[in-house]
Amino acid sequence: MWITRCRQAACFFIALLSFTIIAHGQSSSISGRVTDETGKPLVAATVSMDGGKNTCYTDGEGNYTLGSISPGNWQLKISAAGYETTTVLVTVTAPSASKQNIVLRPHVAAMDEVVVTGTLKQVRKADSPVPVTIISSRMFQRNASSNIIDGLCMLNGLSARVNCNMCNTSDIGINGMPGPYSMVLIDGMPIVSSLSTVYGLSGIPNSIINRVEIVKGPASSLYGSEAIGGIINVLTKDPATTPKLFLDYNLSSWGELAANTGFSLRPGKKISSFFNADAYYFNTAHDQDNDGFLDKTLQRRISVFNKWNFKLKENRVANISLRYYRENRNGGEKGWDKATRGFVDFLFYNDDTASPDYNAATVLPTGYTIYNVDHAKGFRVPRFQDMAEQQRWLNQVRQANPTAALASNMKYQESIYTDRWEAVGSYELPIQTHITIQGSYNQHNQQSAYGTALFVARQRTGFLQAFWDEKFEKHAVLAGASFRYAWFSDNTVASVNGKHPFVTSLPGLFLQDMWNITDKTSILLGYRLDLDKTKTANGSHRNAVHSPRIAVKYSPDKDQVFRASVGTGYRVVNIFSEDHRALSGQYEARLGEQLQPERSISGTLNFEGKRATESIGLTYDISVYYTYFSNKIYPARNNATRTITYYNVNGNEYARNVGASVDIALNFRFPLRFTTGISYNQADLFELTRDAAGNVTGTKVHRTPFEFSSKWSGVYSAAYDIKPSWTVDITGEWRGPMLLPTQGIVAVYDSAGNKTGEETDPRSRYSPWFCKLNTQFTWKLNKNWQCYLGVKNMGNYVPRNLLVSIEDPFNDQPDPQRKGGLQFDTEYNYTAQQGRSFYLGLRCTL
Repeated sequence: MWITRCRQAACFFIALLSFTIIAHGQSSSISGRVTDETGKPLVAATVSMDGGKNTCYTDGEGNYTLGSISPGNWQLKISAAGYETTTVLVTVTAPSASKQNIVLRPHVAAMDEVVVTGTLKQVRKADSPVPVTIISSRMFQRNASSNIIDGLCMLNGLSARVNCNMCNTSDIGINGMPGPYSMVLIDGMPIVSSLSTVYGLSGIPNSIINRVEIVKGPASSLYGSEAIGGIINVLTKDPATTPKLFLDYNLSSWGELAANTGFSLRPGKKISSFFNADAYYFNTAHDQDNDGFLDKTLQRRISVFNKWNFKLKENRVANISLRYYRENRNGGEKGWDKATRGFVDFLFYNDDTASPDYNAATVLPTGYTIYNVDHAKGFRVPRFQDMAEQQRWLNQVRQANPTAALASNMKYQESIYTDRWEAVGSYELPIQTHITIQGSYNQHNQQSAYGTALFVARQRTGFLQAFWDEKFEKHAVLAGASFRYAWFSDNTVASVNGKHPFVTSLPGLFLQDMWNITDKTSILLGYRLDLDKTKTANGSHRNAVHSPRIAVKYSPDKDQVFRASVGTGYRVVNIFSEDHRALSGQYEARLGEQLQPERSISGTLNFEGKRATESIGLTYDISVYYTYFSNKIYPARNNATRTITYYNVNGNEYARNVGASVDIALNFRFPLRFTTGISYNQADLFELTRDAAGNVTGTKVHRTPFEFSSKWSGVYSAAYDIKPSWTVDITGEWRGPMLLPTQGIVAVYDSAGNKTGEETDPRSRYSPWFCKLNTQFTWKLNKNWQCYLGVKNMGNYVPRNLLVSIEDPFNDQPDPQRKGGLQFDTEYNYTAQQGRSFYLGLRCTL
């Protein structure tokens, strides 16, 4: 028995050993070589499989070997500093060695992206003589936001300027310049301009964006008017590559709700479509500083977008997109009643029935107040000397309109209704010669109430362009013609209450040659001729505008690029749609002269480079620039008369903008990516001494910094993969001091007009240094679903003491013993007032 059991145990052991040897003999290995696109071996690249359980590193020749691999389908993950991580599917079918060579592409920050904005044609970023900055759609997901502005302000050199601390409208400035100096394009079409740079830019949802390309500095030689400070080109997603279904929903601790739904259709082999609906709702009042005014504007908006692509013969394409945007926002005193929206102060309207711009329906005998059925709902109670006078006024009101509502305890509020739709199309002729026809049209309607002042504006802009693109040996020639038509009407003195709208016609011709002199050197020569024909209420002009440009690129090797460029820009006259001070009801706008278009000339030096070692990849960008402005339009503000008078600088007067920026991106061997940027900018106006009415009183030119422009600013971001399914993103910005509009020292008078004293604006003329930090955690549930949570403004930084005279926001409280003094205004601001907020969201991509 014992012998038998020993024999059985021996047989079992021999069988087990044989199975182990056979099993070991059936395991395989994978080996190969990792190189870049030029064939250069990549040292210390990471090659892993099975979720990182089986990992090795390449040697000095780029070779690697992974052993002990069972038959089956495996995914190899290959990463190296400075290069895009690549995943390769390998099938192991037999117990033998498999060969798998891998080629890694440089990271997109390493200048290999294809861009179109700098030259109007597709070129590799590294080959473009014009420096172009790229923001991918991934950047907008690193810090959940409801619109494009929040994402763009994370780019070095761009700043979101808050125009008003009541309505929170914002625009994007480039290199310290005001927002209206930035030309915003959608798919290369200039449809976000003038009125919509303030009231429509926030309505572009992040979900329709493929990427954003930015050119800093004038580019009117290609894009014409308004490209005076730079270009922001929003390129929408391609329906052919858009996911079949996309969902993104999030909510915040402040009560914000954002919902986005998108889907794509492919009804045919040559037809594809993309549809997107985006909504944002915020209706929770917050007043952290207890001043009685809302910290964040209440908003309700919706944006609907649809794009179609068509593949044509000769590998050509055509596309058309439509977008509708509607928003209702309001901010101001808490407890506002919507029924009082639109009560109109007499001072802002003309009651002279003999004048051509008479707009009154009923003028009260006291001369205090006007009732206009087209723009108002009732009467606003004016200032009275005593209760008896107030009662007499009330009796007159009832005689004029027995059913009129009275706003004797009306709250100050800025309420803005926006209604906008736009169309963009492009058609490449299906012939061998490359000819493209592009067109766009948009209509923007604005109805806003700033306290008691109503701003009603309409804008229509049409654009048509055709260009021919051909390559001749070392020359890539582009030539074309364009026509732009802009019509603008509002109820201010700018268009005499709509009687004389702004009308601008801009036919233009342009020519460009990108000449590759050698493999390392290229030069771009461009010229544009526009005929600016503009009709305005205070006169018309007809100007031929010449816009030349030259750019040179030198690349000693594939890792370094030097660029130098000189270009010009110009901007047609349009001020009232962009200056909140002229609309807020606190100032009366006036034209001091017949205004002429603004012009600029700018020079830029740029150096891009990349370096890679075994443990880290580095890309960097260094730029310096200088811009000179002539004919700049500036406002002369008179706090005593509460007027703003607009002039062109002339003679020895000019504006200047000079600065530099540095951007750095680091990609480490371990899963950490870090970027940072710092900018220095000095924007100044050199003007003669003038009095409060804007009249020149001296010959000495003195320098005044631009308002809302920081000398120092910067951004930073970091992303770390805690594990393959967990990522943490950190983003932030910091700004240095900027000059802000204060009222200075204001005289106080008694009822007889005698000066009794002075009041000094307690607010600082310069903003303080500040920094904002955001953090987001993203959990990849599977290949389709993501959950994310984060916190914005972790340090809870908010500006303080933005308002004065909050007890008298309409500047009309009855006090016979005191006239003048500090007035309530809403333009003093330098960053959003929203404090720390937490958010939670869910994304799905199918």
